[in-house]
Amino acid sequence: MVRVALSIAGSDSAGGAGIQADIKTIASLGVYPCTVITAITAQNTKGISHILSIDAYTVRKQIESILNDITVHSIKIGLVMNEEIISAVSRSLLHKKIPVVLDPIITSTSGTKFLSNAFLGEFRASLIPLSDLITPNIPEAEKLSGIRILNESSLVEAANYLLELGAKNVIIKGGHVKDSKIIFNVLVNKKGEKRSFNSPRIRVDKIHGNGCNFSSAVTAFMARNYSIAESCYCANLLVSNSIMDAIKIGKGMRINSPYFSIYDNALRYEVIQELNRALKYLTKIPSFGSIIPETQSNFTYALPFAKGIKDVAGVDGRIVKLIHTFKPTSNVEFGVSQHVARAVIAYMRFNMYMRSAINIKLDTKLIGICKELFIVSSYDRLEESPKLNSKEGTTISWGISRALEKVATAEVIYHTGGFGKEPMILVFGENPLSVVKKIAKILKKY
Repeated sequence: MVRVALSIAGSDSAGGAGIQADIKTIASLGVYPCTVITAITAQNTKGISHILSIDAYTVRKQIESILNDITVHSIKIGLVMNEEIISAVSRSLLHKKIPVVLDPIITSTSGTKFLSNAFLGEFRASLIPLSDLITPNIPEAEKLSGIRILNESSLVEAANYLLELGAKNVIIKGGHVKDSKIIFNVLVNKKGEKRSFNSPRIRVDKIHGNGCNFSSAVTAFMARNYSIAESCYCANLLVSNSIMDAIKIGKGMRINSPYFSIYDNALRYEVIQELNRALKYLTKIPSFGSIIPETQSNFTYALPFAKGIKDVAGVDGRIVKLIHTFKPTSNVEFGVSQHVARAVIAYMRFNMYMRSAINIKLDTKLIGICKELFIVSSYDRLEESPKLNSKEGTTISWGISRALEKVATAEVIYHTGGFGKEPMILVFGENPLSVVKKIAKILKKY
């Protein structure tokens, strides 16, 4: 069954926080996101220039349209700017038995005031009692509780105050405590249980979207039936890790976007899995050992937007020829191939879809078969400049580029060697399985 989370929040035109951040984070965690927009902001990485609050009736109708049709497994409440919207949200959710995560958005990272003091009373009375979990940072917890937070003890005191207002669980995020080497995020509940999710402070400039991404990640994990403690732990780990990978898209703050970290990790896993499946297929062709060169073979597969060899997976230690067969000497990992990985990176500058390659030995018969079956090009290492030859790793890139300038759609590229360099054939494909199928066709005629 598809798990669904609903985000009730404002729109961030720069995509770093609010609805846009919620959609990216929730979806990247395998949960389907539905949305209710409460406000539209005109903002970028430097700040907010305009806010339009959506009328309460439209907010209520959005909520009703979702809940009357779709089974929602968790709800996040973010930006609610006035008493009418607060009332519309609380009335719409009052009798719904769906876990609610409340992220009290009072002031933006850039300093814009969202929720004025005039509406804090209604916020406390109507939304906090609805929440299964409320996720304030320290300034928000201070504003809601009236308690100055200077250490973990006063943080727990403020959390207990919010529990008395009706929240079932409270996690206060301690990132705003100055001069602390450790960030302490403390979760407390009505039973008096306390858990801390501490992490080392990362010294970075202001980053936009940490709070929204944390609360939406918690909401996604809760939709997947994680406990509140498990959801907070996983969300904290996710956001802490993604701080290191925050992206710079404008002239102001960097954006915390766990989506990119998760997407990258998912792609890396997929690349390794596909390469392993192709290697398994290759091992069913025992005659492959007959075309492994003296320097042995490697088999590589790059990430879609690979920039260097760290983005290319290969066999650690290569594929080695034995007496009657062959075998990979180790596991598939990223960054372990040099020559074949560089060849793939060079090819991807011409065609980003040609992401996989394997090297085989060069002989006259193999060249003839390749020319019969595939589009072939070549380069002469004797044409490279001495300066280029002296720099490690540049020859491969130069050679592949040279060959593709002659035949832009080459599937096979070879060179006849040079001083201390073994002649080699490289077979390219869009994915590892396509490369193995080409090898099988070559061996059938060999």
